[in-house]
Amino acid sequence: MSDDAQTAAPSPEDALRSARLLARAEAAVMALFATRAYELGWTVRSKLSGILDHVTLTCDAGHSTQVTPVTALHPKLGSTIVPAPEGGAFLMATGMTTLGAFPMALQECQHCARKRWEEAARASFAAYAIETDLRILADAASPDGYPVKEVRCLQGHEFTITAMNPRTPGRVPGSTYGFTTGFDGAGDPCVTCLGISQTPKLVEFRRRAREQNVMILDVMSDRIAQTVRLCCVAGHLTSVGINTGLKRELLCARCSGAGVRPEPTVYYVVTDGAIVKPGISSGDGRGRLDTHRSQHGLGQVRRLITDLPVGAARDIERHVLDCLASQGIRPVMGFEYFDAAQIDRVLELADGWFAANLPNFPWTVTA
Repeated sequence: MSDDAQTAAPSPEDALRSARLLARAEAAVMALFATRAYELGWTVRSKLSGILDHVTLTCDAGHSTQVTPVTALHPKLGSTIVPAPEGGAFLMATGMTTLGAFPMALQECQHCARKRWEEAARASFAAYAIETDLRILADAASPDGYPVKEVRCLQGHEFTITAMNPRTPGRVPGSTYGFTTGFDGAGDPCVTCLGISQTPKLVEFRRRAREQNVMILDVMSDRIAQTVRLCCVAGHLTSVGINTGLKRELLCARCSGAGVRPEPTVYYVVTDGAIVKPGISSGDGRGRLDTHRSQHGLGQVRRLITDLPVGAARDIERHVLDCLASQGIRPVMGFEYFDAAQIDRVLELADGWFAANLPNFPWTVTA
């Protein structure tokens, strides 16, 4: 008899041995399935008959599912195994790997897992807010039934966020939760801060502010055209557009010398018979007086003192305005426009300051 004939016709002992091995392997799969189901909290509600037969499982909360033991071991494995033509054993397609190489595909009840994750995420939201520098302001309405909080980030941006910690381990949250931190809970929870961190000019502006010890006093948006107020290490209070500031060597406008007004050295008092305005200016003051004359009709100059020492103009202006305020005299427009009935009081306060502080300074009283 040829070798081919011997291969095609195995001995009765070999056939029996193969059938027993297959039956033993099927029993091992069933045992592995039952053990795995128990470990994941499932209760088997139907008879375990074969690895390709559907089995009903229920969790402690009453949720049920139907699986086949072999598919539960691996989703694609069930399509590669068919019943053997003889007996209750199974056959595996040629080229498939062994059962030991397949991971278990049966998982715990997803409804229960989601509920446990949500409970843990809600409980740890306060810690998440502290970790990410969020200040909780108030509760907010949520159309999807999840708890929502109004919060403010460290940079001052206010927004609403699902009041659940997306970093809670054990289950990756789905998009239905409405997190702003991405699918895995990583990243900045503030969308505005996230936008700033992804815009190169905004990142560069913040970096240069830190390097130059400049405080950004306004809440930054995600717009590069925004103008923000700054306080530099020298104490200068200035404002600058983000685009404009990046073109300077120094962000502080006064330190860089850009857009700095000359120190005022002029004090004046003008009127039109109905309104009186004291004020300060620089140079010879004529430009400012022309503006008052053309815009408000204030053409009568009652005082014009020029070439004052540095700081004197601001001191006299503060003295006159503070005294008027303490006496209950309020401006009728803006901060320095008063009723003309107060002109004598304005002149008296100004002249008194000069007599007390600059008695020898030459100046002329004009009608």
